[in-house]
Amino acid sequence: MMSQINVCLELAADIASGKDQSLLEDNYQKVFKGALTFLYSHPDFYLSIAFTGPQLDYYERKHPESIELLKDLLDRKQIEIIGGGYYAPVFPLINSSDRLGQIEKMSLSISSSLGKCPYGMYLFGNVWDPMLVMSFYSSGMDYVFLDSSLVPQKYLKCLPLISSEQGKSIKILPTYKNLLPETTENKKDWTKRLVKFYEKNRQSENDVSLISISIDFEYFEKLLSCGFWNNVFDFVLDSNFQEKTLDFVLPYEYLKSSKTCISAYVPSGMDWDIAKWATSPYEINENERHFPLTIHDYLDLYPQNKRLYERMLYISMLSCQCKGGDKVRKLSAMQNLWNAQCGINIVSYPLGLPAVAQKRQDAYRLLNEAERYVRDAAKKFKESLTSYDYNGDGLNEYVAFMEKYNAVVTLKGGQVRDFNLVKSSSNYATSLSGIGKYDGFSDNYIRGLFVEHLGAANDLKQYLDDNHVVTPMFSEIMFRERKLENKRKEIFLEANGLFSENKIPVTLRKNITFTQSGINVQYILKNEGDEEINAFFAVELNFAQTRFDKNYSNGEQYGAEVVHGEERRIFDRKKKFVFNNGISFIQVKDEADKRNFVIEPNEESGLVCSLVGFKRPCTKMDSFDEISKTLITSLFWNLSLAPGMEKEKSIVLSVVPVKKQ
Repeated sequence: MMSQINVCLELAADIASGKDQSLLEDNYQKVFKGALTFLYSHPDFYLSIAFTGPQLDYYERKHPESIELLKDLLDRKQIEIIGGGYYAPVFPLINSSDRLGQIEKMSLSISSSLGKCPYGMYLFGNVWDPMLVMSFYSSGMDYVFLDSSLVPQKYLKCLPLISSEQGKSIKILPTYKNLLPETTENKKDWTKRLVKFYEKNRQSENDVSLISISIDFEYFEKLLSCGFWNNVFDFVLDSNFQEKTLDFVLPYEYLKSSKTCISAYVPSGMDWDIAKWATSPYEINENERHFPLTIHDYLDLYPQNKRLYERMLYISMLSCQCKGGDKVRKLSAMQNLWNAQCGINIVSYPLGLPAVAQKRQDAYRLLNEAERYVRDAAKKFKESLTSYDYNGDGLNEYVAFMEKYNAVVTLKGGQVRDFNLVKSSSNYATSLSGIGKYDGFSDNYIRGLFVEHLGAANDLKQYLDDNHVVTPMFSEIMFRERKLENKRKEIFLEANGLFSENKIPVTLRKNITFTQSGINVQYILKNEGDEEINAFFAVELNFAQTRFDKNYSNGEQYGAEVVHGEERRIFDRKKKFVFNNGISFIQVKDEADKRNFVIEPNEESGLVCSLVGFKRPCTKMDSFDEISKTLITSLFWNLSLAPGMEKEKSIVLSVVPVKKQ
């Protein structure tokens, strides 16, 4: 008896290009143009095609002829258009309202451009969670493509799956990377592989089988260039191979005619190209068993990416809470939020490495624009200081919702971990920390704003030379709340530590006040022991690089000026700026976004100021690229504290637009 093996080929969306016009054009010329030509000349060859919103929008604006060809192919029922999230988000990381909104926006874009509504979904990086079933069902989707490595082996029977969650269900079409054709492979051998796979995994001879294969843009172009599709297409049509016929089908047409599905529970997971980076920072896990790892495992390993995710959730919450007001501004806020949610701002696709600092800062800029629109849309803006578990770590954080900025303070380290200027800005407090393997030094703390160190006096030189402390004190310690003044926008924190090998107890009280122009921090350091303390006390303000276009003087974003004694000194970006004392005023210049940060200690201090670069693997493990820089501005004082004595220091950070100097 002759049986038919149905093969569904999916041309995956051009996610890697993002919104980059040059990359979109390059991929159009190299891949999509040739794919359309091939399809038009082979009317019996079927292909499902996925798009991102920016990709389809670009084709419609720059290559309207491709849209007309797609319409013709749709009329011939030769292709099927696959939907998804408009900006290719990581679906499990965004709220259900944002999921539905992005899917609806993508479906409307496809419908208006091509006159057809999509029935199926593609997922960024195959990042899956069972809770997505309800969102996809509610958005009217019938099926989703999902890599077979995420599916328990017992369900892989060359048939569609059906997965249910709380009474809702959606069909899953597993795609098989191990069945991708090789460019050097004999076309007959590839077909033999498909038949062998079918014979091994089929459930029943009477079932109408389906094997789905997803092909990314770059690989599809390689198969076109070597003539693979021409050869395999002719071979499949002309042969009667081992009493099996190989037939290319479209997913929706197949699902309409075949009613056989396997009920399956597919646990959370993601593409192995991403998951392999999710066990140790910037190191590949060679575990061939592919133990399921989730996107949350990934984020826990890369805290900078997780902080971006937390900011996304915060802006989404603000958008949902904005009732009434200006609908146009609310819509603009939503578009910026969705744009920021693009998966390539978290994961460098398809490599699987975490997105570089530039992508994250671009996303922060979009989120800050979204917050500005939400504020403008609200009927009345009110400054506030609230305390709640902002990042889901079980501890309360402090969120300052001020007119010109938004700041987040954590109890761990008591530092400002996020500092977003609402108008045309990114996040200044997201500096990277050193990793010895890549940077030549290792930081044992997170570099934010207002990071404190207490070190032995004889360790000061090493701190000034190395830009970091080997045994940080207070920078990673857990502070506790003494008092919170919501109306006055003040946080009173306290931490205890043991100084030096003698373990002398020390208490640091840290009082943070948020004002319209910036942040004021008061420190009270007390020796609780029976021995005298000779130490240095340093406060770091780490300004992360937020612009990467280099369209400003000297190619560096930051400059600095100080008042030392009665003299004005200008920071040389190529050298370290060190003064042991006499500093009364520091001005950090952001030459990209045209604003200044003014830092004023209550009494003259020492200063170390340097521009430090951070390197990370971006394309492969044996190649490290500088992905970000940080301007480290550290004020310090030499202290001598007798038992029971305390000393007070304070620093004022103000943000000043350049035009108001």
